[in-house]
Amino acid sequence: MKQEKKAGKWVLIVFQLAIGLLILVILLQQANFEETFKTLLYADAKYVLAGSLLILAASTMIALSFYFILSSLKHKAGLLSCIQANFAGQLASDLTPGRSGYFITPFVMEALSKTPFEACLVATILSGMVDFIVRAFLTVISVTYLIGPVETISGVQWIVALSAIILAASALCFATILWSDKPRKLARRLSSFRLIGRVLNPYLNRIENFQREGVKAKKALGPVVLSMLSTSILDSAALCFFSLSVGVKLSPVLFIFIYSLVSSFTYLPLTLAGLGVQEGVLAALLQLFGVPLSQGVSISLLFRFFYTVTDFIGLPSLLKIGFSKVFNKPAK
Repeated sequence: MKQEKKAGKWVLIVFQLAIGLLILVILLQQANFEETFKTLLYADAKYVLAGSLLILAASTMIALSFYFILSSLKHKAGLLSCIQANFAGQLASDLTPGRSGYFITPFVMEALSKTPFEACLVATILSGMVDFIVRAFLTVISVTYLIGPVETISGVQWIVALSAIILAASALCFATILWSDKPRKLARRLSSFRLIGRVLNPYLNRIENFQREGVKAKKALGPVVLSMLSTSILDSAALCFFSLSVGVKLSPVLFIFIYSLVSSFTYLPLTLAGLGVQEGVLAALLQLFGVPLSQGVSISLLFRFFYTVTDFIGLPSLLKIGFSKVFNKPAK
């Protein structure tokens, strides 16, 4: 049975990877492959380097939010452990639909920092919740900034609405898990049924510990908001520098809104981490501001490439702990 499940997962991963690559191929055909390749080949190296360093800085800010949360919970997790765990989680998320692989982060953090799993899970979920709220807010106010193009092309209105809904709904789910007592009460009720109780009973205390830690973590909300806002700004700046590398000069403020809109599409479970979908949406939005499709696709490919490559910083952590222990780790 387990072998069949593993085989099914691999089939799904290969299928979603194939869809993502197919979308990219179609996008490259539309943009003119030769022209896009030439644009990438002659990209200005200093701007590309700056963009990649900004992506690294953005990921470090996420790890810093973990550190703030764990410190507020009186756990002495080192910043280096938080950084390693975050990059490991990001690497796993690059290889999974809807970036679901990022939820291995608390397992890695627990192993590296010797911090209780419940606290590590709170750090991961609270950071994610704040990140979604920040980007949902930026997505909504982007309508004001992009009012001209949005009014002339109705499809963009749907992109904005869908992006904001995805982010806001995700944030609401995380807030419910962290601070509402309904999940805990539901688990208690379900555990009264004999068959369900056998599965749930070992986890009830852990659920209560998790929610107690979640309530205490509210003290860290201020620093976490600043960290996650910094993450969005740094990633947006990286996008701006990649644009400059291929000769596209647009207002830096514009990229904050474009990034917020585009990034939400990585959570759609159609392809691995939104492969192809994110690139298509980004290129389409840039076209609204007069950017040729070949340059728009080049920018999106540079962003995807360096976003993924920098995540390989987390590979040593995964190798150190062991893939099987991370991905198939049983609950204690």
